[in-house]
Amino acid sequence: MHGIKVALRAGAATAAIGLGTYLVAPGVAPILTIAAAASALGFELTRVRATLLRRLEDLDGDAGQIQPLLELRARLPTRQPLPAMREFAIAPDLALLLTELIAAEQPELVVETGSGVSTLVIGYALEKLGRGRVVALEHDPVHAARTRAEIARHDLGSFARVVDAALEPVTLDGARHRWHAVRALDGLDAIDLVLDDGPPRYLGSMLRYPSLPLLAPRLSSRGVFVLNMIGEEEPAVLARWKRLLPEFRQHVVHNKKGAVILRRDAPA
Repeated sequence: MHGIKVALRAGAATAAIGLGTYLVAPGVAPILTIAAAASALGFELTRVRATLLRRLEDLDGDAGQIQPLLELRARLPTRQPLPAMREFAIAPDLALLLTELIAAEQPELVVETGSGVSTLVIGYALEKLGRGRVVALEHDPVHAARTRAEIARHDLGSFARVVDAALEPVTLDGARHRWHAVRALDGLDAIDLVLDDGPPRYLGSMLRYPSLPLLAPRLSSRGVFVLNMIGEEEPAVLARWKRLLPEFRQHVVHNKKGAVILRRDAPA
């Protein structure tokens, strides 16, 4: 099918150029048409090669997730199968990292922006720890209901809950931004672990910037902040955080989607 599309696009381009050349200079039309056909075909093959390389990179990345997925399964047995870890969901290597962080840090309160399979993984890790709770802020009511149903299906209600937190205007340093409704944070103090996994980029620009400035005052003295998925915009967010909150050290994790762990420097 892809080969047919390539041939059709190349053929259409060649026909258009050939017709235009024939109308302007009939004598050289055959030569120019052949040259145009070769150029169009070369361009389309270059596009095909780029697409194939991207798909091979994706496949290689997915294959690299088998080991963390198996290790996650060994460390964190679940009562029901977890939802698929693809697209917007966290990757298995981050799920394993969260499991290790929770085992090491032993948090009492975890706050997550966004919800889904990550909420279940954190809930299971807290259950294994024997204490703690995760509160997930979710901007999408439909997705919130879906995650609540998964929490119930996995019998994790004692360790995980989802709070509806629509995106609303918020002012930081005199500038207007959009983030989860701040009132959703009422009662959430001394947070030991944050997973920043949203809001998604397609809803607007710089939506993740308010997260650390708003949550930093609520972090416990040992609080850990994890930023998941480093895309085109996140380096700018991290740079602004570094200027605004220089006491937070940033440790880059080179996993499938990219992550950064932030911790406050210990007092001198």
